[in-house]
Amino acid sequence: MDKTYILLVLKRVRVNELIESGRLSPFSPIALICNKLGIRWLPRMDEYIYGPSPGMTEVLERIISLLKPESMLDLFSGSGAFSKLAYTMNVKKIKAVDIYVEAAWRNLKKLEGIMIEERDALRIGNERYSMVVADPPEERIRELISRLPKLKRLYSDIAVLWVGPYYKAGETIKKLSRDRKCIVVEAWGDAVAIFWKKKKHKTIIEKVVKNIG
Repeated sequence: MDKTYILLVLKRVRVNELIESGRLSPFSPIALICNKLGIRWLPRMDEYIYGPSPGMTEVLERIISLLKPESMLDLFSGSGAFSKLAYTMNVKKIKAVDIYVEAAWRNLKKLEGIMIEERDALRIGNERYSMVVADPPEERIRELISRLPKLKRLYSDIAVLWVGPYYKAGETIKKLSRDRKCIVVEAWGDAVAIFWKKKKHKTIIEKVVKNIG
C-alpha cells in the first residue's frame, strides 16, 4: 500500500473516546492492556482499530521477564504498546518503527530510552538488538515471512512475530515449522512465531509457552 495513502487514512483516536462511544468495551482485552500500560491513543484506519493483541502481549511479557533483554526492536509498533511494555520491564534501549507513528509518539514521547522512527518496518537495515518483535497488519504477514533471512540478522537472542489468527494461519505455521529454531504457538487465538538463536534461548521459550493462553 502506498505510504501517502496510508498517512492520509490512518488517524489517532483516544482509547477513552472509543470506550465512551461504545465502540470498545472497557473489559475487552485491548482496553485492559491499554489501561495496564497507560496507552491513551491507538491508530485507526476507517473503522478498524489497531491495538495490542492479548496473545502477543502475553508471549512478549513472559519472554522479557525471563530473557531480560538489553534492547528491543519493535516493528509495526502501532500504538507503541509493546515498546511501553518493554520499557516498564527495564529494557534499556528500544526502537519503535512504523509508517505511522503519531499514536506511538503521543504514548511514548516522555519516556527516555525509546526511539521512534517513521518508516516502512520492512525496510530492514543493519541494526542489532537482543530481541525483535513484529506485529504486522494481516495483509503484510506474507511479506514479513519472505524477509525472514534479513530479519534474523537484527536480533542476537529471540524474535517474536504475529503471523495471523491461529484458525487461518495453517499454511504459514506449516512453512515456519520447517525452521528448527522456530515454534509457533496459539495464544488467545493468535498464531505467534518465536525464533531463537542459541540453546539457552530455546529453554526460555519452552518455559514461556507452557500453559499459555
